[in-house]
Amino acid sequence: MPPTPRPDLLRVSYDDYRALPAIANSDLSRLRAALDGRPPRTDSGSGALSFGTAFHTALLEPSDYQPGQPGLNDTLVWWLVEGVKLNTELNRLLENGVTERSALFTEPTTDTLCKLRADLILDQPGQPYTIIDFKTTMARDAEHFRWQCSAYDYDRQAAFYTDALRAERFLLVGVQKVEPFGVFPLEVPADMLAEGRRKYMHLLKLLRAPGTAPAYRAEAVQAAVAALGL
Repeated sequence: MPPTPRPDLLRVSYDDYRALPAIANSDLSRLRAALDGRPPRTDSGSGALSFGTAFHTALLEPSDYQPGQPGLNDTLVWWLVEGVKLNTELNRLLENGVTERSALFTEPTTDTLCKLRADLILDQPGQPYTIIDFKTTMARDAEHFRWQCSAYDYDRQAAFYTDALRAERFLLVGVQKVEPFGVFPLEVPADMLAEGRRKYMHLLKLLRAPGTAPAYRAEAVQAAVAALGL
């Protein structure tokens, strides 16, 4: 049998992506929060989230960057962008890859319609199909960032995207937003992908059968599933 083709990469706005009626990794994060007994995360539009969004725009879609936004240090944002580009390999990927692409796909085990939006994808003949995701971080060093990748479920995102697009490499890139402004590229290894895969499969199965949640979390999980419109 011929290999299953990769999902098409879609060039849609972020708002249109959010409106797609499918399950994203961020939706799995909400379900994970409910399972852990944590309140739903709210987007306040300030602080770290706004800085991360500004950094991603400056790095991936610089023509769309809007300087002078309240509470943001434009000089720091561009300093971090330059720090990433000083890495020869990351700069090559930025120059040759495509940014902010979305995809729709059906996860076959649970038959769940899902979606993703990748920071950067490299798909060129003779080179491994590579997905790159950038994370601003307060990690002290590369080893601390590697720990964060598991603790913050970046491994789940890596596996979710890798399996959907049948990628051959997934790079998580930590970018320190405090001195010394280091850059920590991590090619996600097989054991980390396996753990991330276990995480996302557990949550997708829970979406399909929320009644299997522990009794003491059942109400919160049911509410999270209902909020996703399932």
